[in-house]
Amino acid sequence: MLHTITPPIDVPRAQLDPITTLAEKLSVFALAISRPLRNETVVLCTDHQQRGVGIFIFDSKLKLTQIIDRIIGAAINVDATTSISILSSRGGVGRQSSDSAQLSMAKNRCQDAGLVLTDWLLVAHGDVHVLN
Repeated sequence: MLHTITPPIDVPRAQLDPITTLAEKLSVFALAISRPLRNETVVLCTDHQQRGVGIFIFDSKLKLTQIIDRIIGAAINVDATTSISILSSRGGVGRQSSDSAQLSMAKNRCQDAGLVLTDWLLVAHGDVHVLN
């Protein structure tokens, strides 16, 4: 497994356990992320009690602002979704100067669609960045 995200010891159960901490979110994302790291975006959908109700992956090099409408479209079709957390894996590339602006735009698009974007996590070799 990656050195960046350690193997999960206790993973929240779908539709039962709330996913409220960064460690819990990372444990769910760790099950879904590709190894070795490549450009992809993993989306965790949660309900009003922050229980996981869906997860899906976009295999794409596109920036968050270029795929947020597809993410929203997929998330609103998952029953009971009220919020989403996003993990973007960048094969070898860490933070970029445009990340804060992308997060702000993505949060606004989600809000317009009735969703809350709670976190955007960026993963690159040896690094995890939390933007929120």
